[in-house]
Amino acid sequence: MSTAIQPPDDLTQRFGEVLVAPDGAWEISVPAASAHDALAYLGLEREPAFSLFIDVFGVDHGEQIEIIYHASRPETGDLCRVRTRVPRIGGSIATVTDIWLGAGWPERELMEMYGVGIEGHPDPRHLLLPDDWKGFPLRKDYQYPDHPYLTPDPMREDPGKYLSEHPIEE
Repeated sequence: MSTAIQPPDDLTQRFGEVLVAPDGAWEISVPAASAHDALAYLGLEREPAFSLFIDVFGVDHGEQIEIIYHASRPETGDLCRVRTRVPRIGGSIATVTDIWLGAGWPERELMEMYGVGIEGHPDPRHLLLPDDWKGFPLRKDYQYPDHPYLTPDPMREDPGKYLSEHPIEE
């Protein structure tokens, strides 16, 4: 007899295939245009709702940026992930701060680090970087500028090579 966790019927009826991850989380993939509706269903309409927003983050897949939302139901410990993808250039998605207020800062980080537009965000200012920062540091093709705090530290990058070139005098 199998004891595998099965996703709830309402999720499979609404979203089609719902995967169960090794950690037991339900994983749903949706098009970017319907991501907000899917998240609103999970966070507001579904009973019991996924009332706790955990995080949203991006993954650079070259031509697309994948956006992954994590939400939970504290009462049961159930986890849900919603995955969607937007184009790398000019990609955007609707904010979920109307569902979970706590999504504000992670969405700002997504805008700043990956260049994903968040439509309707109540506070789209930079969160971590100066306003004049160029580029998106978590994209794979990002080239870090020459800056004293961003240049590689030879002692940390390859200590053996550094020490052979700069022997310690006794």
